[in-house]
Amino acid sequence: MAVFLIFLAIILFAVQKYSLQYALHRVYYGCEPSQHLIDPDEPFTITSVVENQKPMMVPFVRMVENFPVDIQLDLDKSAIYHGNNEVQVTSRFYLMPKQVYTRTVDATITQRGCHYFRQAVLYGGDFLGMKENVQYYNNHQEVVVMPKSVDCPALNKTLGDYLGDISVNRFILEDPVLTIGFREYTGREPMRAISWTQTSRFGKMMVKNYDHTLDLSITILLNVKVPLRTDESEALVEDCFRLVRASCEMLEDKKIKYNFSTNASIAGFAGSWSEIGEGLGGNHFLTVMEGLGRATSIATESFATTLDRAYHKAESGRSFIIVTPYVDEDWQSELQKLQEISAAPICILTPDMLKDNEEVANA
Repeated sequence: MAVFLIFLAIILFAVQKYSLQYALHRVYYGCEPSQHLIDPDEPFTITSVVENQKPMMVPFVRMVENFPVDIQLDLDKSAIYHGNNEVQVTSRFYLMPKQVYTRTVDATITQRGCHYFRQAVLYGGDFLGMKENVQYYNNHQEVVVMPKSVDCPALNKTLGDYLGDISVNRFILEDPVLTIGFREYTGREPMRAISWTQTSRFGKMMVKNYDHTLDLSITILLNVKVPLRTDESEALVEDCFRLVRASCEMLEDKKIKYNFSTNASIAGFAGSWSEIGEGLGGNHFLTVMEGLGRATSIATESFATTLDRAYHKAESGRSFIIVTPYVDEDWQSELQKLQEISAAPICILTPDMLKDNEEVANA
């Protein structure tokens, strides 16, 4: 009997030592959000997977995941700890040999920005439940929340009137570049439209025929540079992101191609981001929105430099929408240069427009 007990004790000791040393050996963790670009408060899911690839069970696993601080999770509150910079979610389970444990959680995020799922820690218990082995798993997942959409009648009217004026100007102004042919003079055309070369050739009065259906071209310029970064200025920059979204939505609705340029830096793994070429449609819109979601209030250059860069890359006849938290006199020379090549007066949007709308709504 004594020999049996000693033999049993040796076996238990060996199993205990092995389970403690190799509790998390060949155990792998992964986390994947269902969407990487979302609207504020748009529901999405987070799927966490823990895979035990070895032929032995793990009798106890405690999983602690670090989620973004602004996230809201559909979980028991006892499993959630809200820290200063992150939300920790704790789960407990066991793993059979070759088992894959999967957990899916519903989530929402309200705050615009780039939100990271950085790290998880697994604690693997030993056979007797006396000690834990620890394994850290780095995660490189992120969710980008776009700026909130704006419902502002004053903004809609301003943009609508501006785009309408551009269309009228392009119809009225006679640009030789847009000439697509010639037609007979009817008596209603201005004398300057007469082509004397074609009149001589055909022996009757001929006028230039212009293509007035040419697509409009708009550049949206976003400024985040402020004299002093404060809570108030941060709020103004956030409003600027919303104004850019409203501008893009209207241009998309009216089928007007646009490009985008900014002095805002970005967060996340997307590299540098200051210009997005001209385009239209869902993919183009989402490209701009992802940049706005990643954008920070830290400027990469002065806005005067951004304006000068836009001037040197713009063709004659392009129109400009400028979104800025404030207007600075130091930009006037650059603004004047843009105005000289623009097809219409430059449209400047500031957060005051949204503030006026909120005051009306609260009245």
